[in-house]
Amino acid sequence: MNLQDTCILVTGGTGFIGSRLAKKLHDSGADITILTRRKQENTPFKIILDDLTNPNLRFEQKFDVVCHLASVTPLEKNKKIIQSVNYDGVKNLFSAISGAKLYVYISGLAVFDPKYDKIIETTPKKSDTEFIKTRIKAQEFLEENCKKSGINFSVAYLGDVVYGNGGFFKSMILDRMQKGTFRIPGNGKYIKNFIHVEDVVGALIAVIQKSETDSYILTDSKPAPFVEFLNYISDNLGVKKPKTVPTALAKLVLGSDAIKLLTRSVSASNHKISQIYDFKFPTYKEGLSNLLPKL
Repeated sequence: MNLQDTCILVTGGTGFIGSRLAKKLHDSGADITILTRRKQENTPFKIILDDLTNPNLRFEQKFDVVCHLASVTPLEKNKKIIQSVNYDGVKNLFSAISGAKLYVYISGLAVFDPKYDKIIETTPKKSDTEFIKTRIKAQEFLEENCKKSGINFSVAYLGDVVYGNGGFFKSMILDRMQKGTFRIPGNGKYIKNFIHVEDVVGALIAVIQKSETDSYILTDSKPAPFVEFLNYISDNLGVKKPKTVPTALAKLVLGSDAIKLLTRSVSASNHKISQIYDFKFPTYKEGLSNLLPKL
């Protein structure tokens, strides 16, 4: 798909990933609209002020591509909010679009069954938290309805940790590590998958340009223990290595479902996405080495 003048709707377009994706697509000549609940100042994008949870959500404009990034995170404890945004919101959005050629849905590695040694796109899924259940249900809904409507449907499963200068990574990890207040749930030895936000954006654009019904895991080439990743950051920042906190105590603060996902050990393969996208930062060490001196 040629991006020039392609009409693209981005949900989550004010977020850490979505804002960068919208800008990169805009810079490539695409006609970008973002769906947002709040008025935006000095933006180059078209704006639709509305909410995914609105059952009467409707759009006057038709879009060639829909990139659906908006969701609540696993840290959300309210099951009603998880359901209304991550599942009902997907249904509302689908009802509001017509004539689209491609729907790109952003999910995560948490939907896959962790008992498998190496996660690939065809690995079976497992619903063991409310968050994961709504994610899987939403994907199944989209797969069925995009097929009925003749819309190509692509799923992008993001690595566990998307890092870069800003967003959750900066506020919840970097800033707290610099203040000495970050704590690792459990022993931190569980395997996680990492990807720089610039590579997320680049890979998503490659998926859009391919414009086919398919699925891709978006992660770099080096899954590693979470504690190893954090220690590399602390060494480069010149701060003390973060301390651990027992999982039982962490559950009291973040909730049992969130801790189950945060401490889950999973190793995923990026072989498939690497066939259509060349990673700028193949490992987290390269990505962090590029990032940390700029902070």
